[in-house]
Amino acid sequence: MHLWEAFADRYKDWPEVGGYNLLNEPADPSGEVVGPFHDRLVAAVRAIDSGHIIFVDGNTYSTDFSMFSASYENTIFACHDYARSGMAFGGPYPGETQGVWVDRDALEETFLDRTRFQRESGTPIWVGEFGPVYTGEEERDEMRYRILSDQLDIYDEHAAGWSIWTYKDVGLQGLVHTAPDSPYMERFGGLVEKKARLGIDSWGSTDQEIPEVVEPIHELIAREFGDWSPYPWSPRASADDLVRHILLAQAMVPEYAERFRDADLDALADSFSLARCVRRTRLCDLLASRMGAAGTVA
Repeated sequence: MHLWEAFADRYKDWPEVGGYNLLNEPADPSGEVVGPFHDRLVAAVRAIDSGHIIFVDGNTYSTDFSMFSASYENTIFACHDYARSGMAFGGPYPGETQGVWVDRDALEETFLDRTRFQRESGTPIWVGEFGPVYTGEEERDEMRYRILSDQLDIYDEHAAGWSIWTYKDVGLQGLVHTAPDSPYMERFGGLVEKKARLGIDSWGSTDQEIPEVVEPIHELIAREFGDWSPYPWSPRASADDLVRHILLAQAMVPEYAERFRDADLDALADSFSLARCVRRTRLCDLLASRMGAAGTVA
């Protein structure tokens, strides 16, 4: 709270600042902490700065706003609306992903559920994050673009503003991404490939990598801990988080850190400059064709 009071005091007179996103994607298993915490935090910021917009994320990664009983002044409740079939592990679209059928109707039903509080409270509907992960396979990626197009149609129909995730990255879903011959990718490209091979990157992993290692763990958990019900995901997803995205990722840290030894840091940073990045043309063109509506390209 004291940190946000310091931010508010510093930026209260800055018109360049659009607003404050107080806490990104909280995940409170009880659902009883997020609401009272924001009551105190919003009040503390508002005691200093009443002019800037406050963005509030819902519980369970900004998908659930049921713990809020009322809106705050000059506040936007920002939902995140990633489509199950648009994730790295996503299946065909329309089609099944992890046993769940996903089509346009399912996308709209999910969106309406995630924005129920906004519609009932009369606050602006803002999708602060959404966007598929791309695979490099033309047929699969075309389905991802169809997901994106359907989501944009849904947002237009319900007068929802939006900000796509993400602007730049190393090739998963950004509007632009680092070039293969950039200093960063020449130095770290092998590690990016290693992360993909082992499923270490939680955002880019299909969680199907190295089955000879991970599947026996899943079988053991199902056999020995059948009643385990972790929050917020399934036992399988939680085990993957612990094994791939924490244990193996932590083991990779020294190797990653070593690549910075004697590196030209300015050249690495310049690899992410817009002029050096590769444009994901299909994505940019799709979004550009829709920019007459309420959205912005993050």
